[in-house]
Amino acid sequence: MSGERPRRVAGVDGSRQATGVDGSRRDRRGQTQIDFAVGAGVFLLALAFVVAFVPTLFEPFAVADSASPLVSDRVADGAVDLFGVPANASGSAALHAPTEPGVLSPACTVAFFTANATLEDDAGCPFDAETDPDELFGIDGDVQVVVHELNETEPATNPVTVDLETRHGVVAGELRRSSADASTATDGVAVSGRVVSLQGTQYRLTVRVW
Repeated sequence: MSGERPRRVAGVDGSRQATGVDGSRRDRRGQTQIDFAVGAGVFLLALAFVVAFVPTLFEPFAVADSASPLVSDRVADGAVDLFGVPANASGSAALHAPTEPGVLSPACTVAFFTANATLEDDAGCPFDAETDPDELFGIDGDVQVVVHELNETEPATNPVTVDLETRHGVVAGELRRSSADASTATDGVAVSGRVVSLQGTQYRLTVRVW
């Protein structure tokens, strides 16, 4: 009946507890400060995790292209590939594949660093030697490519110089080329390097992007 009142029954410890009209026990314990603190703590931890983790999902898209180590690595790999000794003499960039990774073609290497279109054409290099380096490697910022001694601590100011005999005579080339004055590079410079072989000697090819 709707007018029935809850009954009280004795607990095992002698205390009296309220029960419903159907005999079920009713717990009158409400929310405590501990419950609230635990719930708030769990919520704050979850929120902190979301705030810390979500931005990293977009980091590859948020980093400036010119300051990313991924870009300098790509340019370094591209340079080693383009200057490498090709397996074919077609001169096609699409078909270019070095026979020995890391071994540079003297003619194509000198053609790039001296922007020598005649030498590039004679050697069948898979690039336009007169194209600016930033455009050649497809980046938005500026780039410097240097070939230097393995233990050189100041590669930007101490590039290797090589002499190459061609049918047009000896071509001397300083193996350093930049799309802009390297002294303008201040913050946000990404640097990558590769060990290469040129004319039987090991050097390091260093790329700086800013």
